[in-house]
Amino acid sequence: MSDIANRNLAVGSEGFRVGRVLSKSLTILTGNFPKYLLFGAVIALPNLVSAFKGNNTATSQQPVSPDQAFTTAVVVGVIAFVLIWLVVFSVAQSAMIYGAFQDVRGRPFDIGASVRRGLGRFLPVIGAAICAVVLIGIGFALLVVPGFILLTMFFVIIPVCGVEGLGPLKSLGRSSQLTKGYRWRIFALYLIPGLIIGVGSGVLAEVGSLIAGAAGYAILGFLASAAGGAYQAIVNIMTYHDLRSVKEGLDIEQLAAVFD
Repeated sequence: MSDIANRNLAVGSEGFRVGRVLSKSLTILTGNFPKYLLFGAVIALPNLVSAFKGNNTATSQQPVSPDQAFTTAVVVGVIAFVLIWLVVFSVAQSAMIYGAFQDVRGRPFDIGASVRRGLGRFLPVIGAAICAVVLIGIGFALLVVPGFILLTMFFVIIPVCGVEGLGPLKSLGRSSQLTKGYRWRIFALYLIPGLIIGVGSGVLAEVGSLIAGAAGYAILGFLASAAGGAYQAIVNIMTYHDLRSVKEGLDIEQLAAVFD
């Protein structure tokens, strides 16, 4: 058994707890940090490209007026960035599921096997993620509050789709079912890491800017985003793990049997 397995990562009788998910996710991340950082680097790659592009634009162009800020090209660019990031994050998280489950089981985490498992569900995972984002976007566009509700409902949609082999629409319903009764806690699991990662990335990026200008800003910001993206993905995976353990009484061996 690995050191990670010996740290009591199973769900106890206390049930689903925010602090437990966050601490367990951190234990998993630090236990195999170099491997998870590789997946995080993939997740953060669109941010790195955007940072370099933004800095180049800022140094080569005149200030943009408010009337010019929301041109069609800008809106299309933002939508394209969101879709690219969504695809990258979804595929990377899908690939990380196998490794994270292996860590909890105390078994070796093989990057090649994780990537193969993730790519094996590429199209359904992307479809599920796009469906979730479209619905969440509609919720925010309508009254904002429905957007937050849908955000918590679909928090575990990628693990659901990857582990249970469901299609995009069934994954939506399954994620909603699993998160029911725990959505305030799941909102905290979305908010707390997001705030920490956002502030941490911003601070490190500014430190990088002081050290090496635009390149330092982009590079340190990228590394912080990579670590943060990996952690957020693990939080989602462990949320799924704990919800199924609490609601359905399954242990990690039963959950991971799909990979055997």
